[in-house]
Amino acid sequence: MGLSSNTVTHFTKSLSNLKGILTENFKVRYCREIINAKSKTYDLLVPMVSFCDIPFSQIVNHIDSYGCYGIGLKKKWAEECGLNPVLYLDKHSSLTENMLLHLYKHLTASKSKVTELDSDEKCRFDIIRYTKNYQGDLNRIGKKAIKDYRFSDEREWRYVIDPKLDYPLFGNLKNITVAKIPEAKNMQNKKIETERLQFTPEDINYIIVKYESERDKVIETLEKVNAKYPHEQVKRLISRIISVEQLRTDF
Repeated sequence: MGLSSNTVTHFTKSLSNLKGILTENFKVRYCREIINAKSKTYDLLVPMVSFCDIPFSQIVNHIDSYGCYGIGLKKKWAEECGLNPVLYLDKHSSLTENMLLHLYKHLTASKSKVTELDSDEKCRFDIIRYTKNYQGDLNRIGKKAIKDYRFSDEREWRYVIDPKLDYPLFGNLKNITVAKIPEAKNMQNKKIETERLQFTPEDINYIIVKYESERDKVIETLEKVNAKYPHEQVKRLISRIISVEQLRTDF
């Protein structure tokens, strides 16, 4: 068995979130990304949709961290939509230090804000949006932080907004208190509320629910969106619904 999958999977915390994705496609949202280097920490908001490239036989730990509901799409779809694997950097590496410091020095030397960058400059800075620490603390809302979590095990693929569009490349949380972060995220998300990452029924390999009993609720959602999921497509997708209960026992 290979170390990667032919499917990229996005997980979410609730059935309602999954139904929203099936109905409205993926909403692009600014997510907090903390990148540690030897001499500096970069606390950013990055507009993204994240997926993992993990075989089902190894995916249980990821589910425990990110949610028991998900949708798996073909790797071909990911490539055609411009998704890219994340660049994992160790916080002690000179590469991390040199790359990030160089980019930020270039920014502050000519422009005071990311929003002032022109299209070419945005393209050069785009690499930051695909950067993540190899290992660090995993903080999830409502859950105890996991120390020294190995992010590279997720084999993340990430979608970000075209840097040439008229949106902030990322938001800087450097001078924002923890209590104000949700407000900062909401302000940024309003700017991109119409942005969607689209997919078709043919792109779907799996739909994941937590319990077997939730299959019917997903089927009802698919049947309600006739324009996107005609009857024949719904019949095909029913066979693609899999539960976390199955994943824990059969893979």
